[in-house]
Amino acid sequence: MRRAIWLIAIGCVMLAAHPVTTQGPYQHYPNIPGEVLFENDKLVVQKFIIEPGQWEGVHPHPGNQLYIHIRGGEWTVRRGDEKTTSYSETGSVGWMDAIALSEDHESGNTGDSTIELLWVTLKE
Repeated sequence: MRRAIWLIAIGCVMLAAHPVTTQGPYQHYPNIPGEVLFENDKLVVQKFIIEPGQWEGVHPHPGNQLYIHIRGGEWTVRRGDEKTTSYSETGSVGWMDAIALSEDHESGNTGDSTIELLWVTLKE
């Protein structure tokens, strides 16, 4: 858990250096509720739990987001008709640029274990 806190802190510093270029600071999945863990006037930190077999539903990303896998697993990402399956290690960190709703993007947990994911998104 300490590692996760450090990763969040590093993500906050990274996000502060990059302006958000799309509307809305919150990540939203039509099929999976999220929990706001921290919010101030600069950023929001959200947690999502994705069970095996669950798909997020088609959604956009506001961009300039840091994601942290608190508990990793197998993801299948779909954009339009293309699908890619990969494994995200526990503790892995990545960056997400903006994705428009028109790109028909969604991801699903196609493994056999629960995935826990944090999103750190700059507000402005």
